[in-house]
Amino acid sequence: MLAGLGALLLSHVAAAYCIATTCDPKKQKCAVREPCEGKDCCVIEGEKLHWESRCLSFGVQENGSQLRHIPYGAADPIIRDAFGQWMKADCGGGKTPSFAMWDLGGSQGIVCDQPEFNVTKPNANVWIFRDDDWPYKDDGSTIAFTSTIYDKRTGALLDADVEINSLHMELTTTQVPRLVQKDLASIATHEAGHFLGMAHSTDHEATMYTYYTPGDLKYQSLEPDDEKGICELYPPDRDAPACTQPSPAHGFSRYCGNEPDDDRTTASCRMSAPRAEGRAGTLGTAAALVLTAAGRRRRRARER
Repeated sequence: MLAGLGALLLSHVAAAYCIATTCDPKKQKCAVREPCEGKDCCVIEGEKLHWESRCLSFGVQENGSQLRHIPYGAADPIIRDAFGQWMKADCGGGKTPSFAMWDLGGSQGIVCDQPEFNVTKPNANVWIFRDDDWPYKDDGSTIAFTSTIYDKRTGALLDADVEINSLHMELTTTQVPRLVQKDLASIATHEAGHFLGMAHSTDHEATMYTYYTPGDLKYQSLEPDDEKGICELYPPDRDAPACTQPSPAHGFSRYCGNEPDDDRTTASCRMSAPRAEGRAGTLGTAAALVLTAAGRRRRRARER
């Protein structure tokens, strides 16, 4: 278990960081913060996406990435540490963000290898490596794809799944700079931010900045801008009951439930890697697919 408490309410408009909201620019006119960078403008209208409980959970799919020689036993602690970076963010006065994270994969991992949200059956917030297929566009530049289900009325997050493009990306776990390709720890820390409700930052030094440079290890930890954002989203004094253990929506299961999303909406975010020419890639957020009462947001990072 990883745990943390936190505080400090900061001005969203004046900061470089950005928090994802329920307002979908593809479906409606949303107020954005100026200045903004291209398509990655910070939407400031709508309800902030957030987990209501202080007890959050995730699990890594049991297969890990055989293609990239990253077994479950190696991937799980890297992703656990990525969440730990966010939970120990400095909110001032020795306080940290107000959520605790549980690794429900345990020693075996999650069996289900599909992103899904079950309306009546148990769920899991799963991290999946895609060794055999990548079912999304931009397969040569998209590193990872984080999707979240949320209540469109309140912004309350209900489910989050992360897919990592291990088929096309040379993922590495080494700390030796000259051997680093697409650093898994950096990818995981960035995507963990999206998992929690963070969008992209215009701060070039921030972990949530849009662009990623091949071989860069600096995204493994947070910068002050990231800490300010997560402390605004999860202040220590927020009105959320204390908890002793997490429970995903409708309970937890290591197995797929195979229920349709029903009336939930879909939105998401992709993370992209550098192309063959080695130019920087974005850790980008792009809103997609919003349906009715709830949403799955896809965020992406892409390279230029």
